[in-house]
Amino acid sequence: MPLDSQPVRIAGSRPKKKALSRRHKGNVYAAIEETKFNRYVVHDLARYRKYIEDGGAQIYSEQELKELEEAGVSDRLPPRATAYYLDLARRSGAVKNLIKARPEEMEDLSGEADPSNQLKYSPVPGLLHKYELVLLYVVRACSSWCRYCYRSDFLTGKTGKDTASIHEITDYITTHNAKVASGEITGKPRIREALLSGGDPMVLSNRNLFDYLNGLAEAGLDIIRIGTKEMAFFPERFDDNFLAMLDLFHELHPQVMLAFMVHFTHPDEFLRLNEAGEYVRDEHGRPLRNELVETAVMKMRSRPFITLENQTPIIDSVNDDPDVLRLMQQELKRMGINNHYFFQCREIEGHRAFAVPVETAWKIHADSQHNLSGIERSRFSLSTEAGKTELVAVIEGDERLRALGGEIGDALAEGLVVFRLHRTPHEDRQSDLVIARRNPEALWITGYEDRIIYDGRKKSQPDKWAQLLAALGPALIQAAE
Repeated sequence: MPLDSQPVRIAGSRPKKKALSRRHKGNVYAAIEETKFNRYVVHDLARYRKYIEDGGAQIYSEQELKELEEAGVSDRLPPRATAYYLDLARRSGAVKNLIKARPEEMEDLSGEADPSNQLKYSPVPGLLHKYELVLLYVVRACSSWCRYCYRSDFLTGKTGKDTASIHEITDYITTHNAKVASGEITGKPRIREALLSGGDPMVLSNRNLFDYLNGLAEAGLDIIRIGTKEMAFFPERFDDNFLAMLDLFHELHPQVMLAFMVHFTHPDEFLRLNEAGEYVRDEHGRPLRNELVETAVMKMRSRPFITLENQTPIIDSVNDDPDVLRLMQQELKRMGINNHYFFQCREIEGHRAFAVPVETAWKIHADSQHNLSGIERSRFSLSTEAGKTELVAVIEGDERLRALGGEIGDALAEGLVVFRLHRTPHEDRQSDLVIARRNPEALWITGYEDRIIYDGRKKSQPDKWAQLLAALGPALIQAAE
């Protein structure tokens, strides 16, 4: 459905029907305890000024605040952070750059209002269905807001995306899976997994989060993922009451695995920093961990039905350094968190203020893999409309090959990039390639669309080869002569 035909919705407009979720489960919900957290969330510039007046951690000067107001930066995405994370930002330049708004965000707002055309895959409000996994938008808030946020259009309500009603979602899942089982739907797999996203599901209360977990488990899912940056923003959220709720969930649904897709962007978010912003190390030179984060991780790891996976984009002036990424992968794995993906910054509105060029980001990631063991390594990928698209090679060109003539000569002279469809909703295109002439300035796959010489995203074989055959034409004619 086109963006301009989507109904405009507001936060909380989906019917929650909590009474229906909790019917005949009074004893279950009575066993779920809540903790009243005071995250001291600082939201927008006026409240940040008040926070500073009260002695909070200062990351903006008064001149910077005036420049942000003049630029209208809150119209794109209001600044927001917890006091805990602001104190960390005071000691870490990388963390500061992750949440600190900049006037240049407003200088170029080009980009996709709906990144990767997600609404195309939204059959039910609040749901994306692309693979055997579905994604649910469950809350329109986070404890802090990364300036590069992939979901900024949802957080600000600009594209009409809505929060998910668990009852609508489970009806969709059970109906779809029944049609797959009966053969009424072919070519699409049974839905086996769900990812809770937002916003950050971990800002929900324990009972509200349990509504989603329990509903999805009762719909027959095998794995439920929770996408969260709360372990970096406010690790105290992973307290005993929360863990008791997860234990209760596991007691009721012992066959369902929980995967927490944590979002650490820089080692400073989970390693121990002194007041000078330096790592504190043990007698063997190993960096010690932030005690709050380590406690949260160890509590989660003690549950065999829970896995921890990290994924994050590579962001300018935050983690665009191979040594930083290497340390991050080593120390996350040593702490028991798997390295899942490093992503190219999505082509959201305003992305030019944060994005590292694709080929530069690939080189940073490739260099970071040196001296990593097999179990520490990760992938570098773009979350495109065609699916997770891994950049596997950047091939240097050779000017001598321009003599071949035509587009193929230019391509071999300039060099090639090779993408692989690592994860796609189309079975016939799985692991196919996209090969294009290099473009060192490209910030997203759109920067290669006019340079593609083989396109595995296309279904029919002739179309895949059409551009390459056209490019080869002059060289073949020259050879024949």
